[in-house]
Amino acid sequence: MSTTYNWLISALDTAPSEGALSDVVKTVHWRFRANNGTHDAEVYGTVSLEGPTSESFTAFNSLTKTQVESWLESKLNKEELMSSLDMQLERLANPPIVSKSVPWV
Repeated sequence: MSTTYNWLISALDTAPSEGALSDVVKTVHWRFRANNGTHDAEVYGTVSLEGPTSESFTAFNSLTKTQVESWLESKLNKEELMSSLDMQLERLANPPIVSKSVPWV
């Protein structure tokens, strides 16, 4: 089975007002998850955004998941995140260290 990746946006920190604009997104709290059918892996973080211009501004209630994901992908290296998740999945499937009970019990 192939690995699937997806963004989860858990919160958006906003400035109540910035000039004439309201509810301006300043920080995106995100998780990026992978699932290979057997195991799940995840990385998470935050991304700070520059203030928008009045031409590029989208009202908070009109934001879409796709739009916020595009902001993340413009700031983060998605390929590196995917590679990190792939390594986590590999370690889950083939752990480099395995804990065993002592043999004399």
